[in-house]
Amino acid sequence: MPKAGVAIMQDIDAMLDFFLYEKGKSVKLNGTDQTALVIDAVDKLAYYDDKIIRCKYNIRTGDFIEYNNSKYLIISQIDKSESSYRARIRKCNAGIAFNWIGNIKWFDSIDESNVFDITSDKYMSLPTGNINVFVQNNTDTRNVAIDQRFYVTNQPFKITGIDKSQEGLIKFNCDLDTISTTYDDVENNIVDRWRYETSHTYSLTIDNGDTANVQINNTAQIICTVTDNNNNVQNPAITFSSSDSNYVSVDNSGQLMGINPGQAVITAKLTYHDSVQDTISVTCVETVSHSYSITITGETSIMTGSSKSYVAHIFDNGTEVYDKSASWTIRNQDNSTPVRAVISGSTGNSATVQAGSQSGQNVVLKATLIDDSNVYTEFTIQIKGLW
Repeated sequence: MPKAGVAIMQDIDAMLDFFLYEKGKSVKLNGTDQTALVIDAVDKLAYYDDKIIRCKYNIRTGDFIEYNNSKYLIISQIDKSESSYRARIRKCNAGIAFNWIGNIKWFDSIDESNVFDITSDKYMSLPTGNINVFVQNNTDTRNVAIDQRFYVTNQPFKITGIDKSQEGLIKFNCDLDTISTTYDDVENNIVDRWRYETSHTYSLTIDNGDTANVQINNTAQIICTVTDNNNNVQNPAITFSSSDSNYVSVDNSGQLMGINPGQAVITAKLTYHDSVQDTISVTCVETVSHSYSITITGETSIMTGSSKSYVAHIFDNGTEVYDKSASWTIRNQDNSTPVRAVISGSTGNSATVQAGSQSGQNVVLKATLIDDSNVYTEFTIQIKGLW
């Protein structure tokens, strides 16, 4: 006579197709669409998000299950009957990155700061500064070595032990480590990133000034300058938004449209670095009054003895105009003398700056609207030596 548990399992197997049809959930097994029964693990081990999966296709310990917009890892042995498979899955609660000499790879993982104590039937905290990390056993994770570092929630850890005894899984025993302020990208949880990559410092400036006007049913263009480590970025990805599109709207290219009389703040931010941003206050008016601003484009540094060209762009209410002119001056940034560069020539709104023979002093190039000396802009240029 079969045991009760075996009989129940056989009964479920006999009706599994019906249950899958009525109660089955869409899941992905290692990226492949499947259908399975997924229920909460009904026991006292509720510290982690554990579930029981029942399906007709072959599953193995260490397989990934994507369910309800989350990724789970099969952590138990597989309970297999004649026509179904059953296992416990646990939700991955962290993504960790390992860095192999500049080759960065991310892994979904289960990070544990608590372990289950079978004697007290309770979860116990690991010693302060220690965690266990479970990952799928695969070609990449098998290359992780003792003393290799990684980050979890902006905290660095170092691997002190590796356990591969459970088929399909690898457990790393880890101790809290120290932050490398020189090489670690702490914000993005990547160790040694700046050892192999160039650190980026982005800036974004709206060139139209702090305020602008746009007439009802008319358009105006937002112009932005983006730099990376003080070098201009060509065709940067920028996201624009309006604080109130009932007054002023803006599209993905930065074109404004006056909708109704009123004011809105337009924000421009780098699409992939949204903390880098600038704003401008735009007023929709029935009759536009002039509001001029100037920007300068050109290289931010000149080698001693060399020259570079610079252009003054003049805007009226955010739209570039070509019937206005600018005058040019140059000075040392600290106002000392003699000036380390000169304006060797100008044509229209373009100027050529010639650097002298001494480096190490920044100069400031100034463009002033000829019609109004209160409208001007300044552009800092570094004079660099050959060595």
